[in-house]
Amino acid sequence: MMASNGFRRREMMLGAAAATLISTSAYAGRDGAPDWLELPVKDMERLESNVWIAKLLPNLWVTCFTFDTPNLGWVPCNGLIIGTGSGATIVDTGNTWQQGNTLLSAARRVTGTAAERAVVTHFHGDRTGGTAAFLDAGVPVLGHPFTTGLAIAYGQPVPQAVRGLEKGAVDFGALELFYPGPGHTRDNIIVWHKESRCLFGGCLLRATTDKQIGSRSDADMEGYLPTLDRLAKRYPQRQTTIPGHGAIAGDSVAWTRARVEEALVRR
Repeated sequence: MMASNGFRRREMMLGAAAATLISTSAYAGRDGAPDWLELPVKDMERLESNVWIAKLLPNLWVTCFTFDTPNLGWVPCNGLIIGTGSGATIVDTGNTWQQGNTLLSAARRVTGTAAERAVVTHFHGDRTGGTAAFLDAGVPVLGHPFTTGLAIAYGQPVPQAVRGLEKGAVDFGALELFYPGPGHTRDNIIVWHKESRCLFGGCLLRATTDKQIGSRSDADMEGYLPTLDRLAKRYPQRQTTIPGHGAIAGDSVAWTRARVEEALVRR
């Protein structure tokens, strides 16, 4: 999901306002809480009005950061923090500098180590919006080579290209990055956590509570099904699949395939 230029300006204002909030267990109304879909898991720790975290599996924490839209209200975006011996990897950077900074602090607290890298799963602002906070902290932000080019073209924060990712999987020890092909966007990648057999699909995958295929503004509908087939074939041993937005429940790969098939029939 990508915000317009006007919405990005509004997003920056929201981020600046969020910087004044103090973490607390009580928040006024539903400010920042999802209005469309839901948090990825129940009973998440609320770090500030629009950022949450919960331990999901050993050495793996799911994060959620929301942004406000005119039509849907507050939209939840899922991310990950992966703990390793050498440092934490943060998957997707938040929507704003403030959210990115909050994720960096959370990673240090829950893993006991500073972040050594961030990964963005495609070029849209709900994945790259916190990039500046990471770069300010000296943490490299990595992405597909296509993501670098698309971010430049669309005026989004620009990640460092991972060489070889356009050709196959790239190993980072505890995790693997893989480009299965175009779908939600031309550049969408997934993150595989080996220890837990957890597949983070980002916005390529839909939550099983979502009956829609989502934004098609940058989608490749013809390529979507072959992409999902390649993903399913490479990771048949997946035990947990995480979509870009909404609840972690069931197999988001199979669910997304069904939604794509429906969308293609309706065209």
